[in-house]
Amino acid sequence: MCGRYTLTDPEAICLRFSLEPMTETQIVPRFNIAPSQEVLAIYERYGERVLKEMRWGFCPAFARDSMKRPPPINARAEGLVDSPLFRRALERGRCLIPADGFFEWKSNSGLKRKQPYFIGRHDRAPFAFAGLWTPPTDDHPATCVIVTTVPNALVASIHNRMPVILSSQDEALWLDRQQRSPEMLLPLLRPYPAEELVAFAVGNSVSNPKNDAHDIVEPVEGMRDLGLG
Repeated sequence: MCGRYTLTDPEAICLRFSLEPMTETQIVPRFNIAPSQEVLAIYERYGERVLKEMRWGFCPAFARDSMKRPPPINARAEGLVDSPLFRRALERGRCLIPADGFFEWKSNSGLKRKQPYFIGRHDRAPFAFAGLWTPPTDDHPATCVIVTTVPNALVASIHNRMPVILSSQDEALWLDRQQRSPEMLLPLLRPYPAEELVAFAVGNSVSNPKNDAHDIVEPVEGMRDLGLG
């Protein structure tokens, strides 16, 4: 599961994803992005990349009246083709969800409270989650979901799932609206190389979505980083 993530450097996002220059008021640093909030996603329109705000929680128009639970924030890569909820979006509604880190909670033997960990690239460079999105209607915003997969060796020591982080080479194919073949798309949804990531324990303030400040991603003193690189 991926239930929190960060997007902290507006300038780097524009450069990394070949977006038109934008003001800092359009992309603001965020250190604790949570479900049901407005998030930034990138999709393709007429061959150009478009940055759009979407609500994190997938709710297509055809499902709004029948949903009895909160909209899903994650979609398992293994079930996309067979899912009535996600199958059409896999064909026509793929997006990138830019980030520069995410959080997972690790169970600790003998302790009631799980320990949160921040996970990101060694160089803290931005990357893209594989996402699916559904367009807005007159009375509902666009919504999105993050695709998850089995964890790599690093994340497996913390949690049994991880978000799909696309390689930079695979992002264009994931966005390509002309490409609808599951045989081409599903192989992209693999675990990100563990050696390119690092994980470290952070404070419990991340558990409250109202907290959104730089100190959320500060490592806890006395706890060693996790990493294979």
